[in-house]
Amino acid sequence: PKADRDLVAVAKPNSIALRIAMVAADEADLVATLRWGYEWDIAAAALIAAEAGATVTDAFGAPLAFNTPRAQAFGVLATTPGIHA
Repeated sequence: PKADRDLVAVAKPNSIALRIAMVAADEADLVATLRWGYEWDIAAAALIAAEAGATVTDAFGAPLAFNTPRAQAFGVLATTPGIHA
């Protein structure tokens, strides 16, 4: 669509952690997933991205919770700060 003409697809490694790290490294502007995942799959990458200035939340925009009894969250949204909302 016309509205998406400024979007460019980037490499998509087969790892959500590596995709989040791409946001931290300024190689991508956002990573979004809408599926259940385990916290151990994203914990380190979420920390690295947050320390690099990215905004990292669950798919609904809520802060990620770690060390929960279920150890799962629905989706991840990792973005550069200006576009998260």
